[in-house]
Amino acid sequence: MLTEPAPPARDPGLQPERTLLAWRRTVLTLVVTDFFIGRAWLTASSAAASNTDALGVAACAASLATLVLTLCILARARQLMKSPAPAPAVLPKAAAGVVIVLAAAVFASTGGP
Repeated sequence: MLTEPAPPARDPGLQPERTLLAWRRTVLTLVVTDFFIGRAWLTASSAAASNTDALGVAACAASLATLVLTLCILARARQLMKSPAPAPAVLPKAAAGVVIVLAAAVFASTGGP
């Protein structure tokens, strides 16, 4: 009886490094977006108090979302440096939730439709 040879170990090559570089660019973009939302909040006229409050909440939510996403990216970077194994289920779920919060913050800061 013939036995099949074991499949070769997966060589990730440069894929983890490219992934981490892409995430770094994404975080940089999110930080710039946070600054724009914060600037809009700080320069909003006090006449529209409800809009100013919404911008303040949006600025805080966007900053918190960026921070949580950055922590998820750092955790995944450490994992990729050790092994190219798939990410634990909590990281993609947290990242997806944070992106939804960030999108809502941007939507609220623009005043909606």
